[in-house]
Amino acid sequence: MNEVILDVKAVSGGWWVGCDLPIEPTFYRSGARAEQMARALAVRLSEAGHDVRLLVNDRAHQLVATQRYFGG
Repeated sequence: MNEVILDVKAVSGGWWVGCDLPIEPTFYRSGARAEQMARALAVRLSEAGHDVRLLVNDRAHQLVATQRYFGG
């Protein structure tokens, strides 16, 4: 199965969590909340058999964290 890219990015007024699967992106006012929900989504996707790469960017759009979740 292909790797799914899940990312957290700063946008006007908050934080955006999106991925390359055909699911709706979500918006959060808090960066910590966005990252928490992205990690939860990554766990669920890996439990469904997807390999997931989580990318977290700061407000300057610099990559600050990467985490891998392997599907089983």
